Amino acid sequence: MPETTWIIDSVTGALTVEGLSQSSLTAMTDEWLSQSVAVNCARPFHSSVINGLPILPAMTEPSLRVHRIYHHSVVEGPGRRSVLQVAGCERRCIGCYVPETHDLNGGVQMSLADVAAKLLAKAGAPRDGITILGGEPFLQPTGLLTLLQWLKAKGQHITLYTGFTLEELQQRDDASTRQILALTDILIDGPFVKELTENAGEWRGSTNQRILHQPVQYLTFIQQTV
Repeated sequence: MPETTWIIDSVTGALTVEGLSQSSLTAMTDEWLSQSVAVNCARPFHSSVINGLPILPAMTEPSLRVHRIYHHSVVEGPGRRSVLQVAGCERRCIGCYVPETHDLNGGVQMSLADVAAKLLAKAGAPRDGITILGGEPFLQPTGLLTLLQWLKAKGQHITLYTGFTLEELQQRDDASTRQILALTDILIDGPFVKELTENAGEWRGSTNQRILHQPVQYLTFIQQTV
């Protein structure tokens, strides 16, 4: 077999093969890959993997419904970050950039141990922290709280996005929500508003959203000044 060079674009995933004819490459892929299956818009494609995450049996341990996990983001919080995007959102803002995360039964149910391991993987180093967004993270408060406790024990800086305002979260009679806020270093709150996207600035989708450092301290300050 002649010497070949295989080049994968790390951004687009495009594959370039040098040193092989088209017919030779076709013969190789026919040998390596299983027979193709026709898929059309009326027939969903069933796979054991979604967005690179394995579909697992129903969880009996603490878990989160996850849309995807990725690394090296520089637009979703300070520095270079590993990102967890959870699945499920009831607000479904008009013009949302990620409507594929809205399905409450979407994504993959993952154990918290697997989620933490993927977020802290060496593939994401160096990192300046973890960002969690959605979907809506506060729809899964129990799993979210436990995950944050694990991540903070590892010294991670946490940026958390939510479609709720901090005041709405404060009104919840929910100990998990209060503890989540106490573990959050930066909260970016509020629904996405399509008409307010211009000049939204870093990290935000629309100008109504706020970047709140240490949200519990912010609440305390507001209460003291009222």
